[in-house]
Amino acid sequence: MKLNLGMPQTVRPAPPVIPRSRFIGFVSDPASAALLHEALEPVFPKGSELHQVGFRTALTLLSGMKTPEIVLIDLTGEHQPLNAMLDLAEAVEPGTTILAIGESRDMSFYRAVTRGMGVAEYLQKPLTRANIEKHFLGWMKAEQEAATPRGGRLVSVAGVRGGVGCSTIAANLAWVIGNQLRRHTVLLDSDLHTGTAALMLNVQPTTGLRTALESPDRVDHLLIERAAQPAAERLHVLAAAEPLTGNTEYTEGSAAMLCQALRMRYNFVIADAGARQLPFARDLQYLAQRQAVILDPTMLAIRNFEKISRMTQSPMHAPRLTLVLNHAGRPGGLTQAYMEQALGVAFNVVIPDLPRPLSKAAHLGEPAAALKGGFRSAILRIAAAVGAN
Repeated sequence: MKLNLGMPQTVRPAPPVIPRSRFIGFVSDPASAALLHEALEPVFPKGSELHQVGFRTALTLLSGMKTPEIVLIDLTGEHQPLNAMLDLAEAVEPGTTILAIGESRDMSFYRAVTRGMGVAEYLQKPLTRANIEKHFLGWMKAEQEAATPRGGRLVSVAGVRGGVGCSTIAANLAWVIGNQLRRHTVLLDSDLHTGTAALMLNVQPTTGLRTALESPDRVDHLLIERAAQPAAERLHVLAAAEPLTGNTEYTEGSAAMLCQALRMRYNFVIADAGARQLPFARDLQYLAQRQAVILDPTMLAIRNFEKISRMTQSPMHAPRLTLVLNHAGRPGGLTQAYMEQALGVAFNVVIPDLPRPLSKAAHLGEPAAALKGGFRSAILRIAAAVGAN
């Protein structure tokens, strides 16, 4: 296409950017509507925008508007609720927080929508004020803090399989952001039994993380101050080492409450989500504004990446992804070019295979990123990719 540079060009002003409203809700019956109005009053003291209509009418209304940040939808009357959620995904913008209510009591349906379709939370009818406050308010408050500049950023670091170096990268990323970039940072370990994050940064695990996940109503500034152990002036670690034989309960929605409190205290929350995809780890990935996914040069990593991508990405949840190849150039491993061709995407950061520097750092009892070299440079690139600059 050629431009006529000899004639003056008419420059049209860009259309104004219309900000997204915070919330809209659709509910089919007056009893549920009354409960929701009452329970949501602490978050919306001037009243919430809640409409008493059926699902199909709600879908039509959503299709004709700029999607609010949070959408509450009622699936009552839908004979195929999973298909209804797929229709909803076409009507809302990426990154929307979806809260759903309905008549289905099937646990497989709950897992399908909350773990595979990006729905933040689902409640079955009849609703109670206690359930609404317990399972919905945390998401709404977390979304409110996410829109506040003072709120910190949650970054999840996940491996596509065990042994790719996920915990090492998460710990060193937290160390670089806290020590070198001077941002208040906490390293959060999603595995309550190993205490790996605490071990890597030479601090003691505590029982505070278990308390926060079992009793989210107890999460406050004082609990965090007691549970998060200082590893440096601007770096703390929140990790547990519960007995493997113990019965640790994970309360649905507690991750949102915990992350909300951590983001109000720290500039960066680095969550080591590991590779096991435990419920707490999955929730951390859903809540994260940025995700770093770690692969190594193996066929298993390529196959597992597709599964991880389907699990943590959906039309309703679109965090910014940083793809990291660790142990690049390892003897017997796949080449970077082959992996990128197989994955159909380029790596954002490539970490060379550096067994000696990492082993030396482990013997010295300090993060490998404290030593100058290729590993430190790669961690700094990851930090820049997740916005820590």
